[in-house]
Amino acid sequence: MKKLPKYQVTLSTQRLKLRPLSGSDVESIVTIHRDKEMSEMLSDSVPFPYTKDDAILFINKSHKNYKENENIEFGITLKDDDTLIGIIGLDLNPKDDHVTLAFWIGKAWWGEGYMSEAVAEVVRYCFEELDTHRVASHHFHPNIASGKVMQKVGLLCEGRRKEHYKKGDAFFDIIDYGVVEREWKKESKWQKKER
Repeated sequence: MKKLPKYQVTLSTQRLKLRPLSGSDVESIVTIHRDKEMSEMLSDSVPFPYTKDDAILFINKSHKNYKENENIEFGITLKDDDTLIGIIGLDLNPKDDHVTLAFWIGKAWWGEGYMSEAVAEVVRYCFEELDTHRVASHHFHPNIASGKVMQKVGLLCEGRRKEHYKKGDAFFDIIDYGVVEREWKKESKWQKKER
């Protein structure tokens, strides 16, 4: 896996821009995270209710982690509007040459195919520009939409961890997905066509 460039790149797709986070994203992040239904799909590391201070801390931490070659956070915006609508985070593991993805998009933009488009581009970036060997992700079992995104962009279902995660008083199964570069090159027809 290559070391990250000094400055984070901006990626683009047919309809989206994937850019570094900035202070101008604080209000958008807070507004999106005020939605309880969306919050229920995220881990407990994302507080609810979500405050302006939480957003500032998250953005500052993302910049620090990028400089330390540990993590990349891409803010998702529409091409013609710089307002943040979602985020894709990449946890980097240079030792084992793999990346773990996490992503969310505001409820107002659900069902438009934006997340599939954004994740496909980030997976391409991981393999073609970071030269990583493997990309993985997972979701809580009720979050079927996230699983569909992973399948659509070429990640393969690798298993189910029964009642692996506790959120509040409830236990959730975790569904694991992953793909290595040679599989992705063979299976990822969708993202190559859409670019």
